Amino acid sequence: MNISEKTHIPFEILVATTNRTTLDFIDNMFKNNDLEHYHLLIINQTSEHKLLVSHKPNIRVINAFERGLSRSRNLAIQHAIGDICLLADDDVVYLEGFENKIMEAFKLYPEAALIHFKAKNFKGDDFRKYPIKDCKHNLKTIRGMSSIEMAINRKLILNKKITFDVRFGLGAPFPTAEESLFCRNILKQNGLIYFNNAFIVAHSEHNSGRKLGDDEIVYARGALNYYKYKKLAYFWIVRYVYFLVKNKYIKFSDVFEKVKLALKGIKDFKKTL
Repeated sequence: MNISEKTHIPFEILVATTNRTTLDFIDNMFKNNDLEHYHLLIINQTSEHKLLVSHKPNIRVINAFERGLSRSRNLAIQHAIGDICLLADDDVVYLEGFENKIMEAFKLYPEAALIHFKAKNFKGDDFRKYPIKDCKHNLKTIRGMSSIEMAINRKLILNKKITFDVRFGLGAPFPTAEESLFCRNILKQNGLIYFNNAFIVAHSEHNSGRKLGDDEIVYARGALNYYKYKKLAYFWIVRYVYFLVKNKYIKFSDVFEKVKLALKGIKDFKKTL
């Protein structure tokens, strides 16, 4: 049966991409696996003159004329038909047998709204520091999680009306932290998030730490911390800028400008409330 005729399937991969006109990029993502065995929903954020079309029975495409990674994720979850859905970017490479690892984890933790897995860089090293064994996540431990490490129980997410905050993430006014806010929303609504000690995907070198002092990140983190801590965010600015100087992400001479940027982030975020 063609996937377009189905109403639900056990497992689906939700791919976010932009300005694609061919499916060639998919081949590299699945070079360690047989693509024909997987169901994909691709959200292609593009213009009316650069459309992506799929003639493959296992791949659906939605061309979206809007911007923002959070909007892409929300659209994918809304139109997905997979019971378990894996969030994907277009530049990852899936490790052999990744689906089995994911489905086994959800059998182990059937109450999970989201399960967090491990990624490698293309050198074979851990993408980041991970827990040494399976565990349940909390508000402190969800920091730094990447969407490419996440699979969701779609029904639980939809039932709780949990979405990505479109004000945050790549292509949004505040280009950071959409994953942690999504996870925070799950936990705030008494959903469960587990970490499973299995590698499922490879991605280029993780380098977000080097960007902590970038203007757009300082600006966005001002907004993020007002979202989370309200007036305490002003005290956070002092701590954050001190952290940036101490760890040499910025020079001492940059302190005043970075404080102004964080304050502007707070001011602009308050306008969205």
